[in-house]
Amino acid sequence: MHFVSPIYKITLILLAGLIVVYAFQAYYPMFMSVFSNSFLAVIAGAAVICSGFSLQKYWHKAKEQFSIVWLFFTLGVFLWFVGEAIRVGYTLVWNMEMPYPSLADFFWLGGCIPLFLALYLYVEIFRSVLSRGILAASMTVTLGMALFISVSVITPVVKTEDVITRIVGFLYPILDTALLSMTFLGLLIFLKGSLGKSWAFICSGVLLNAWADVLFSYTELRRTYYAGHPIELLYAVSYLFFLLAFYIHVKEL
Repeated sequence: MHFVSPIYKITLILLAGLIVVYAFQAYYPMFMSVFSNSFLAVIAGAAVICSGFSLQKYWHKAKEQFSIVWLFFTLGVFLWFVGEAIRVGYTLVWNMEMPYPSLADFFWLGGCIPLFLALYLYVEIFRSVLSRGILAASMTVTLGMALFISVSVITPVVKTEDVITRIVGFLYPILDTALLSMTFLGLLIFLKGSLGKSWAFICSGVLLNAWADVLFSYTELRRTYYAGHPIELLYAVSYLFFLLAFYIHVKEL
């Protein structure tokens, strides 16, 4: 009988619970107001802790490339966690609506940079196995994703008059596309090997985060976003997939 790790069972139960919580939120608006503004910080914090364990395992020397990879992974997820914590501060501590853009966007966007470096350095370690076919497939998917993301957000972003809002609106799709390009390239390299499962979760996490960023920017610019919006599910599952990827990398390899 095939043994299923408890972490996967817990993940499925958590996913089912999140869907139920968001589906029936109209019955408990007070609870949902607190939950929707705090849970993302909790799950992002858990991803940081799991990434920290990975860093502890793989850290050997500051000049060793694989050690730097996990330092950047941990730093990137930590910056995303700080962004979520700032959101908690706005909504639950100061009891005010978080503006867009805000300080939280600075950390969310900033977190993409070390994450991109981590993905790039990881893939660069295995550059010898890159083929023209893998590069062509990666470029095709990346261009398709870039086109979809750009078309989805370009109209509301261009229409906004505030320069800072316009810059932030463009930075999200640019950085998301960069992350997607690296994760998909890595997935093509590692899919059939022992790293395949971990990279599949990383790629899925980046994809869900990019999709959520597109929808978040779109709804924020159109003033249709609200606490408890289903978009939050995408962010929650994205963080959960990052957590799983880091856990698998440490425990199952």
